[in-house]
Amino acid sequence: MDKRTIKKVIDVADSLGWSVTHNKGEFEFQKFSPAGQDFNMCIPAVSLIELKDELYGRWNDFDCSEEAHVWLDDSGHGKNGAPYDMKDLYEDMEACQDMIEELYDNIREITIEPRTTSQKSIRDQTR
Repeated sequence: MDKRTIKKVIDVADSLGWSVTHNKGEFEFQKFSPAGQDFNMCIPAVSLIELKDELYGRWNDFDCSEEAHVWLDDSGHGKNGAPYDMKDLYEDMEACQDMIEELYDNIREITIEPRTTSQKSIRDQTR
């Protein structure tokens, strides 16, 4: 993925309140849920199409019940800073799924414009 596209992805995510880092073909998206959970996703992607596909998969496969279960203790209450009430925890997981959907919807709109002649490298021009 070229630097212009990476910058577009970061700018879009940033405008939605996500913190984003990109390193060696992997994006890390981080945002706090409404209940204050530090929610993050590491997504390997070497192309914009791959990033869009991976984000769609994360949203589509997100299981609120399974995610909430990870944060419940043996008595059915939230642990490690998660909301105490099971219902609140589940609703926070739904909000996380909505956050992924919003990110996907906005990144899906990113297009790659062809490089103009002035943007092409000298090597490209001499071929």
